[in-house]
Amino acid sequence: MELRSGDLPRMHDLLRPHDLLRLRAPADARVPEPPDWVMPALEEAPWVVVRRAAPVAGRVPVGIRGPRRDQRCAAAVDPAAILACVTPEALARARAWETAARSGHPALRALAALAPRLDATGLVWGVAGGAGFELATGRPVLREASDLDIVLRASFPLPVDALRQAAAACEAALPPVPGRAPAARVDARVDALVETPLGAFALAEFCGDGDTLLLRGAGGPRLVMRAELERPAERAEAS
Repeated sequence: MELRSGDLPRMHDLLRPHDLLRLRAPADARVPEPPDWVMPALEEAPWVVVRRAAPVAGRVPVGIRGPRRDQRCAAAVDPAAILACVTPEALARARAWETAARSGHPALRALAALAPRLDATGLVWGVAGGAGFELATGRPVLREASDLDIVLRASFPLPVDALRQAAAACEAALPPVPGRAPAARVDARVDALVETPLGAFALAEFCGDGDTLLLRGAGGPRLVMRAELERPAERAEAS
C-alpha cells in the first residue's frame, strides 16, 4: 500500500486508472441506482478500482466488481472516504503473488514466470484486473480461465525497444500452441496495457503492423495514428 488516509490531498492528485481503493464503508461508493449485488460485494470487500474518467464534483470515478464477470458497476467516491490505495506497481514491487493464498492459480503462476522478464525491460510495471484485485484484497475473484492483466508505464519518447521486449515476454507466457516450442509457457493469457500521459493502448496492438491504435483516454477511446504516439512532441511543435 502506497498511500493512506493521512495523504488524502496528495492521494486525490495522484490517483490513476487501475489503482485499488479501500473505502471506509460500503455506503461510501455512490451509485444512483445500484444493482442488487453491489452492497453485498462491497460488504465482503470494501474495495473499488479507479476508472478512466474525469472527476465529477470532486469525486473519484471508480468501478465496483461483483462476483460474476458481467457484474461491474460505475460509481464515485469522495476522497475523504478513501482509507488506503494500492497501486499495480506496489503489488509488483511487493511480489504479492508469492504469498497469495492461491499462488498456484494459472494467472498467478503466469505472473511469477513473467515478473523477472518484465523487470529486465527496465519498464515500470504492475498487476491489474482480477489478479491485482485478488492480490490486494485477498478476495478470490480469479476464475480458472482468467487472463493476467499487466500495466506498463511509459513516457515520451516511447521506449520502443523495451516495449517490444515486454511484448515478447508476454507472448512467452501464453498457453502452449500446437507445433510451437512449449518452453517457459504457462496456462494463462497475458493482456498488457501501456499507460502514457496521452492515454493507454494495448501493447500487442502497438507491436503489430497497423498504422492506427486505439487510445483510451478520460474522454473515451479514439483511433489515433501510430505517428501521434511515436512523435507527439514533434506534432505539438508543428501544430
